[in-house]
Amino acid sequence: MVDALLADAASSGRCLPVLTLPRCELARTAAAQGIPVVAEAFADRAYTGGGLLLPRSQPGAVIRDLDTVVARVVRLARLGWVESADGVEVLVDARSVCVHSDTPGAARTAAAIRAALADAGVVVRAFVVPGVEAP
Repeated sequence: MVDALLADAASSGRCLPVLTLPRCELARTAAAQGIPVVAEAFADRAYTGGGLLLPRSQPGAVIRDLDTVVARVVRLARLGWVESADGVEVLVDARSVCVHSDTPGAARTAAAIRAALADAGVVVRAFVVPGVEAP
C-alpha cells in the first residue's frame, strides 16, 4: 500500500518530502521512488539503544518532563545524539524535530525548545530539499 502511494506521488512530477525516522522502511521506500526524505527525530519520545523509538507500550516511552525534552533536543541539535532509555548515547541523523501537536502542552513545549535552541546558538530554519520548490 505504501509503495503504491509513494509511486503515485513520485509520478505526479512534484513531490513534497517525506518526513520520517532515519533508516526506516518508509525512508528507504520513498528514496527508492525518487521522493526526497527528511529524517526526523522526536522531541518527547524515548529511543532504544538501537536507535529505534521505544514502543509506547513500554514504560518511559513518552517523556513528559519539559526540561528533559528541551535538553534532549538541544543535545541532539548540537551533538547529533540522544540518550536512549537504557542510557546509551544513540546517534540520530535528523534534520527535523517533531513535537506532536496532540501532546498536552505541545505549543508550550515547542516554544521552550525554540528558545533553548536560540540560547544555545542553534539556528532554526526551514529545511530545503534540492529540486523541490516550496508550496
